[in-house]
Amino acid sequence: MSSGNRSRGSGRRGRRLIRRIDVRLTVWFSLVFLFTSVILFGLTMVNLYRTLLAEDRQELQTRVLGYWAEFHSAVSEASGITRLVADIQAESAAGDRPYFVRIATADNMNVFVRIPLIEWQLAFDLSPLFAGREPHASGFLVLPSEVLGYELEVLGYALSPNYVLQVGMDTQTRARILRFFQTSFLVTFAVLFGASVLGSLFFASRSLRPITVLSASIRRIIETGELDQRIRSARGGDDLDDLVVSFNHMLVRVEQLVRGMRDALDAVAHDLRTPMTRLRATAETALAGPEDAARYREALSDSLEESEQILRMLNSMMEISEAEAGVMTLRREEIDLSRLVTEVVDVYSLVAEEAGMSIEPRLGQEIIVSADPGRLRQVVGNLLDNAVKYGRAGTSVGVLLGTAPCERDQTCAVLTVRNAGEGISPDDLPHIWSRLYRGSGSGRSDGLGLGLALVKAVVEAHGGSVDVETAPGEYAEFRVRLPLVSLTKL
Repeated sequence: MSSGNRSRGSGRRGRRLIRRIDVRLTVWFSLVFLFTSVILFGLTMVNLYRTLLAEDRQELQTRVLGYWAEFHSAVSEASGITRLVADIQAESAAGDRPYFVRIATADNMNVFVRIPLIEWQLAFDLSPLFAGREPHASGFLVLPSEVLGYELEVLGYALSPNYVLQVGMDTQTRARILRFFQTSFLVTFAVLFGASVLGSLFFASRSLRPITVLSASIRRIIETGELDQRIRSARGGDDLDDLVVSFNHMLVRVEQLVRGMRDALDAVAHDLRTPMTRLRATAETALAGPEDAARYREALSDSLEESEQILRMLNSMMEISEAEAGVMTLRREEIDLSRLVTEVVDVYSLVAEEAGMSIEPRLGQEIIVSADPGRLRQVVGNLLDNAVKYGRAGTSVGVLLGTAPCERDQTCAVLTVRNAGEGISPDDLPHIWSRLYRGSGSGRSDGLGLGLALVKAVVEAHGGSVDVETAPGEYAEFRVRLPLVSLTKL
């Protein structure tokens, strides 16, 4: 591999590394830590410097006031100067902290000068203390030294109109404390910064591990198409754990939808095979025989019936899919559900009479719902058609309309359709709402197995629900619940 390819590869890896969320979180945390530490260090350094400066100057002021008191305790200025010089020399002999001391007259003539350290004479420019400055001026004068790395601070004070006192001390102790603080801070900061980077990277990676696992699972599902995989939840109760749980629920839902789609496609392919085979056989039979207009007309008629059945199946499948996907077009209006059910019952009463049965409606009140009347006629018609098909001759189909409490503290209209007959077997019960499913008792009808699936899809598209209660060999009772707008007693 050439150096150019290697550099491009390393560049891509670097960009991918920077794009990682845990790395970016670590960088942001480290920058915040760095910024906060710099501010904290600056504030602490300023406060420490001010404190040490105040202590040093307080010490100088205390010593100057002591010398002033010693000078004024004498009976005359001459004896005061003599006593003050003797005390200063005694302090020097005692090995006290080195102080620069100068006593001068008002015309800047030296009376007494003490420079305790030879390096002060070499490292500090003392000329401003002896010339270029009024000897009676009071205040602090700072003399820097690049060689020693610290300063000499001198306080001037007038002992009397005739004498001026200058006392100075170095800032070596202060500089040493500040350097020690800086070194300690830098070492501590380096240790803490390294620990914070490693710790934040560890905890960020650990906290974001569910996202990493989630991303890997998504890639694996895309590559393999296996929807039965699940991500193990850390059960931490945090937002990422909720994300994992939601994703697992989504996988369950997607798996169910894909399985249902595959089953539906298999069922459609199976159910289309028979009418398509009959359609082909009809056409081949007509073409194989002698030319006869009557036979051709009969073959075309049979073909139209088969194609009509195929078209009904496909239309029903499309309607169910639209309803389940939430895109079914509903032309809602406020309708009287009692009147709509009565109209559908009148139509199916003739069908029930041909089967040796009757339909007994008990409606009793005007119930107003917001719905698509055409879709609701499909729902009621499919339920009545089912009840008649699988009812026992000589019995009646009960249709009851009323109200009952439902979810979210609402009142729902409840339509109940009950027949006496085969009922639904326990094996068939979990599958009756599936598309193209025909139960064990469906052999006596020519249905497509889409009626109940369409009922459920349309009712749920209206915001309602449907369920069934049955006893095999005795009865089957379907209940449809729809949100209520209002009701009026007849």
